[in-house]
Amino acid sequence: MVRIGVLMILILKEKQLMNNLKKYLILGSEGFVGKSLCEYLKNKGHDVYHYDIKIRPEQDASKENLFLEKYDVIVFLAWDVGGSNYLYRKDTQLKQMHDNLELLKNVFSQYERIDRNKTKIIFMSTQLSEKCDTVYGVTKRLGEVWGSMVGGLSFRLWNVYGPYESVTEKSHVISDFIHQVFNSKKIKMQTNGEEERQFIYIDDVCEAIDYGVKNDIKGVYDITTYQWIKILDVAHIISKNIGAEVIAGDIVGSTQNVLTKGRMLGWSPQIGIENGLKKTIKEYEKYL
Repeated sequence: MVRIGVLMILILKEKQLMNNLKKYLILGSEGFVGKSLCEYLKNKGHDVYHYDIKIRPEQDASKENLFLEKYDVIVFLAWDVGGSNYLYRKDTQLKQMHDNLELLKNVFSQYERIDRNKTKIIFMSTQLSEKCDTVYGVTKRLGEVWGSMVGGLSFRLWNVYGPYESVTEKSHVISDFIHQVFNSKKIKMQTNGEEERQFIYIDDVCEAIDYGVKNDIKGVYDITTYQWIKILDVAHIISKNIGAEVIAGDIVGSTQNVLTKGRMLGWSPQIGIENGLKKTIKEYEKYL
């Protein structure tokens, strides 16, 4: 009788585990956040479907029929995005507007036509959506509004770091610093580094998405450490871990004048900037 009872408990736990597993469609699966998220979800046992124009041109989320009703969760990451060197350039603004508006229209219009009680959508936004001084921020804000109207969840990501990233006009500040150290043992900054930012490590982003799905959260929330740090201090932490000279520039940088929208109840970041940078450097060592 005891063995039968234990067996029944194991069967019930297995059924419960199976019921918690989801079919995920990751729009923008091959991007900076998308690759890590896909790996995280697969390790959790979920079925993960990659969708990205980088895989093949036919996987264009701004044009194609996405058959959203086939999935339990849609993570809307696909976007024309990059670091500040790209986002703020005047000659990229019209392209960003066209590309991102087409993405919003195609994805959300299809989502409106399916049973939204069976399929959840998560729109990945940014803290810059509150500032709205670039096309990037304005279109992300529109995505939040549209997402809320269809009962979705939006996450504002604050300066994600962690995955390896090549140096391009779209790369982010931490990636640029680490590449500089491996290439020249120096970090040459364009600004004096007094400007402040909030950062979030990639593992915490993945945990937040998983938590939001499990608890059927709706609304708009910030995913960040909620702690400000000077860019100069970030450079010094990287330097301390690898060994490099930090050379500050003469330009006075500006701190993003953005307030947090709100915290998701029950979730909090687990990885601070120092620990996160150590993990990031180890990741880069695999490639460099």
